[in-house]
This record gives sequence, structure tokens and C-alpha cells, in this order.
Amino acid sequence: MYSILAIDGSSYHLRVIKDMLSGCYHVFPAISGDIAFRYLKRRRPDLILLDTAMPGMDGWEIMRKLKSDPRYSSITVIFLTARSDKETETECLRLGACDFITKPVAREVLISRVGKALEAEICSRKLQLKLEEKTKELEAISLASINAMAALIDARDTYTKGHSVRVADYSVKIAGNMGWNEKDTRSLYEIALLHDVGKIGVPDEILLKPTALTEEEMEIMKNHTVIGADILKEITAIKDLELGARYHHERFDGKGYPEGLKGTEIPVLARIICVADSFDAMCSNRCYRSRLSNDRIRQEMLRGSGKQFDPEVVFAFLKSWDEIFTIESGRKKNG
Repeated sequence: MYSILAIDGSSYHLRVIKDMLSGCYHVFPAISGDIAFRYLKRRRPDLILLDTAMPGMDGWEIMRKLKSDPRYSSITVIFLTARSDKETETECLRLGACDFITKPVAREVLISRVGKALEAEICSRKLQLKLEEKTKELEAISLASINAMAALIDARDTYTKGHSVRVADYSVKIAGNMGWNEKDTRSLYEIALLHDVGKIGVPDEILLKPTALTEEEMEIMKNHTVIGADILKEITAIKDLELGARYHHERFDGKGYPEGLKGTEIPVLARIICVADSFDAMCSNRCYRSRLSNDRIRQEMLRGSGKQFDPEVVFAFLKSWDEIFTIESGRKKNG
């Protein structure tokens, strides 16, 4: 049985409403806004009947308070009012009510209007569930595509196989230590997965060169940040997707590329990916050098704090130092 919160400044009107609806719905009467909000903290009703003219907190103020709170903003509201002028009707609808009923209320009218409002609410919930299901399906497809693209990037260089996934995992660990919420952390994972997508545009003779790059070759290699951003900027399903690719080689001291951004000018997600990317590079054997020792890696991370890296990000990274090395060591054994 659906539940209805009836808010009215008259105990008489509350009894009338409850008598009219009690055979069809659970009705909780509240004679003031304060009582109503105490009830709302314990239970979410399916619908609210709200009187406009009340002592203290009136119906308009209650409605504004409901709509400003994410916990209650989606609850269906029907106004009850003794006024039937156009201004009152307009104000009711402007504030977000689905309907308004003029007092004195006829039982048949009240039952009919409440029933229709709840039917609309049920349809809305079903559509929302379907939308959420479709969104999850699209997100799964998107993530699968991103994983495939990341695998394609890493496959070009056997020395960095799995690099994109590792950088994404480390980035998530850092963000968690910085207090990021689940939604933003999930987006960061996908952004980090594609941070090196621009390497698709770097010739093999440069990308796989076993010796030091010339200045000209280094400029071509640096351009992978711009190429990656240009590839990703048209994908709008994931917010800020191109920022990881464009800015993960910027430095906190302003000496990075492609734009020479400094400090907090660099998007925080790129500052996180920069630390994760550099850590994985030091942990990996490359064609031009062997993996660095754990102590050397820690020294390099601390030495780069405030220069190459954001100190806050380095601090968050070091919080999970032992855990990250456990993960990294396990991958080396299984790889």
C-alpha cells in the first residue's frame, strides 16, 4: 500500500484527508513543517499532500526546502489550497508540484487526483529503471571498447605490455587516498586507460628505438599528448576524457609539455596520472634500461615531489606504497 504524507496546519483538515484516503493508502498527518521533516528523516513517502497556508513554515517554504534537498526533491507533491486564482496555480507548478487541489476537497476528486499522480510516478520510476539499465549497458560497452583500445596501444611495445591498465589501477588507488567519490574515480580509471592513445600516431622507429632519441625524434614523441587529446576530444560520453592524454606529461614546476602548465593549472586527474605513469615506467624493464630498485623508485618519487609531481599526489601515492608493490610484484610473477 502506498504511503502519503499529508501536511496541513489544521488538525480538522488532516482528519478529513485521512478519513478519505485511509482505505486506499497509509496516511501520515503532519500539522507543521517541522513534524513533516522529522517524519521524512525516518521514511520516504510515495506522495506528499501539502497545504499552502500554514502558520510558521508555510507550504511555499516547505516546497522550496523539499526541492533543494536531493533526498526529497523527487517526491511527488500535490498542493492543497483554498485559493483558485491563476497566480496560485502558476506558483504551485513553478515550484515543482505535479498538481493542486482546491479546498474544500471532495473525496472522489482527491482519490482520483492522488491515484493519477501515483500512476504517473510509477511510470516515471519504471522509465528511470530502464534508463539506468541502458546506461549500465552502454557503460559496459564503452569500458570494453576502452580496454580494447588500451590493449592495442600497449601491444605495439612488448616492453610496456599492460602499462595502461597498471597506470589506471594506480591512479584509482591514489584518487581513493585523496577522498575521491566512486563516480569520479570510475571516470579517472577510463581516462587513465587511454592516456597514451596518442602513441598510435608515433612511428615504430621512434616508439621502439632502443637508444636515446634525437631532439627531433623527441619532439615527435612529445606530440603523442596532442594527438591523443585530438582523438579523444570528440568522445563526450566520458567527461574530460581528453585531459589525461593531453596533460599527463605536464610538470608541477611548469617545465613539462605540451603547454608548460604549472601547479594547479594542470588538471588534478592529469597530476594523478603523471605520478602513476612515472611509477610504472620506473617499475618496468625498458629497451634502454632495466627496472629500478624499490628504494631507488621511492627516492625518485620524493625527489620529484614539488618539481615533476604534485606533492599532494605523491603523499597520496605513498600511503599505498606497500599495497601497490604487492600488486605490482604479483603481476610480474603472473606476467
